Amino acid sequence: MDRFLIGLLMFGAVGVLCLVILVTGGFAAFLFAGEYRDLLNLIPDNPTGEHRILVSLLGIATATVTALVTTAIGLFAAYRTYRNTAAANARAQRKQHTINILFQSRLSEYFQTTNSLRKEIFPTDQDIYLDDWKAARAQNGKPREGAEALQQLLNYYEFLAVGIEQGDLDKDLLRKSIRGIMCNLVDDARFMIAELRENDPTTLEHLAQLYEEWRAEKLNYAGVLSERAIPSSAEVAAALLLRREGR
Repeated sequence: MDRFLIGLLMFGAVGVLCLVILVTGGFAAFLFAGEYRDLLNLIPDNPTGEHRILVSLLGIATATVTALVTTAIGLFAAYRTYRNTAAANARAQRKQHTINILFQSRLSEYFQTTNSLRKEIFPTDQDIYLDDWKAARAQNGKPREGAEALQQLLNYYEFLAVGIEQGDLDKDLLRKSIRGIMCNLVDDARFMIAELRENDPTTLEHLAQLYEEWRAEKLNYAGVLSERAIPSSAEVAAALLLRREGR
């Protein structure tokens, strides 16, 4: 956002400068044009003395107006070139930064271990409720490690979602590389996420927004409906009631 505001201010400043130059030049040309023709008619074919001075002044005035217009056009062209170059460099840096993040995190051994721990305690294609997570976290050993792994994964994707929202990470690149695995995780934990967000709407808010944008509800490879919407408060209450009744 800061970069956008700075760029907007720079564009406005250059635009105002060009406008002032063009208006000044145009106004001068307007005032000058009518008198210019009349004066030219008074100058003989072979000017001498005062007529030569007049010819010189007219030439200077014409050159000044031309220079003002040319300067305005040059400034605008230079600014456009600068903006295009800066935008291209920013895109390249954002993409490289995104690639570095993926290599250092998702492709790391630590991430793979964390993902395996989560699946061991909370298998894929099974809904995870907040009570399930709390119960696992209250235990020792693998259940607690699995609960912490799930929390770390959700926080990791929230971090990426924030980076996308801030313009620091390449959205298209991340969509092509993590959309499926991220959406599958959120689909499994959607009840847990909804319960957490009931207590604090800012919890995982960027991840929830990105999931809603990226999800495509469908049957997965196992024939199970996946990438479902994060449930509303009423839907969570109904699901919890069914759980308590054992249905």
